[in-house]
Amino acid sequence: MLTQMVDWLIQQDPALLAQRTSDTRRYIVEQWCRTHDDPIDEDEVALFLCDERRSALTEDQKLFAKEKRAEMLDCYRTAVLRIFLCGEMMRLHMASGPEDFLRVLSPTGELLTAS
Repeated sequence: MLTQMVDWLIQQDPALLAQRTSDTRRYIVEQWCRTHDDPIDEDEVALFLCDERRSALTEDQKLFAKEKRAEMLDCYRTAVLRIFLCGEMMRLHMASGPEDFLRVLSPTGELLTAS
């Protein structure tokens, strides 16, 4: 339920939704290029993210894009939840700021760790 609320929050902000879509497109293209010799069309990836049925990506590319899109959605959910947690810990004086939050809860100091 909490992840649904985070998704809803992102959907309510057109700028954030556009940023997530743009980040997802770049992530899919970058990951595809790292693992495949043949290129993937960035415009087709963007179309796929808007309407899977209209995209001319191959079935292999569609499966890859779905997997990477899910990874990015999970990353965004985790990031938003961590930001809320940081804010709440600061409000309750459990952490003095973002750096303290990272020191307390993240042994590596990373804010965006996938769960």
